[in-house]
Amino acid sequence: MIKDALRELLNKEPTGNPIAAVLVPIIECGESRILMIKRGKDLTRSAGHVAFPGGMIEKGEDAVKTALREFEEELGVKREKIEVIGFLKTREVLEYRIKICPVVGITKDENFSPDSREVSKILVDSLEKVLASRRVTDWGASFECMGELVWGASSRVLDDLYLRIVRRYGSIGNFFAKMRESYAERR
Repeated sequence: MIKDALRELLNKEPTGNPIAAVLVPIIECGESRILMIKRGKDLTRSAGHVAFPGGMIEKGEDAVKTALREFEEELGVKREKIEVIGFLKTREVLEYRIKICPVVGITKDENFSPDSREVSKILVDSLEKVLASRRVTDWGASFECMGELVWGASSRVLDDLYLRIVRRYGSIGNFFAKMRESYAERR
């Protein structure tokens, strides 16, 4: 299963000293899909950007608690419905100098009730398709999720996942072929 394969690739603990956290939600229901959001247009930071649900770490919270709280606030999915499987490398949102910790979680829940102020659009796409869309330009890697350009800190988070998979499996195609093979054997 993808959960076990990804768990082997992820960090067990957060890196760096993040002051914010995002949830990188993988929906495991048949084909593995990734969820991203298009942020509300009236937000003070990163308005209209394609991003992962997340926000600033509040007093008494760690990265996991923040990521799960923000996911619940932004998408209406109870935190108990997310299984945290690991962490990607802490990244900086360069324009704001905010270090974010990407927390990777698995869910089967697809009953979203987005906060319309924070989320203008929910993007759910094939994880394989999103990772295979990787393009590298002079400013770094970018991806596509449901026809929307993913760039900046979100693309650096996805690129970390992409590179971890490619280093271990040789290519995105090899990884997902192995996942399909494993799924067929279990049936």
